[in-house]
Amino acid sequence: MLASGVVIVTSVVDDRPWGVTLSSLSSFSADPARIAFSIKQSTATAQSIAELGEFGVAVLSAESADLAARQAAPGQPKFLPDASVSGLGPLLGVPAIEGAIYNLECKSVLEVEVLDHVLVVADVLSATTHTRDESGLVFFNQTFGEFSPKGENS
Repeated sequence: MLASGVVIVTSVVDDRPWGVTLSSLSSFSADPARIAFSIKQSTATAQSIAELGEFGVAVLSAESADLAARQAAPGQPKFLPDASVSGLGPLLGVPAIEGAIYNLECKSVLEVEVLDHVLVVADVLSATTHTRDESGLVFFNQTFGEFSPKGENS
């Protein structure tokens, strides 16, 4: 019952763009720009981060709800549909998501095993945007939706 923003963490698995939906991302520090999130240790994404230390994070717009649901489906491969990938990031070459509010390129600085998850703290090396939609995707009570400031939709 805690509303949170929604992101897709991207990497390359078997030479194909891969992405998994998370709602556990948070800002860790502003200077240097760092983020933190947890991810199940047995996932291909966690294994890719452990191996390469580099990944992307797409901060999703409200228009990306269907993609977020697809990439969150349990037990399904997380290869990204071609139409959802807008290219590769400028520094690390990690997959970027079409229509994301921001696509971040990140390098892990700390990974801590916590039971069956890994807590990842990473530096943000680049942030790019190619959309004017600034309505972020939100996850609340097992539902995707969008945030409207008080009074906008009254």
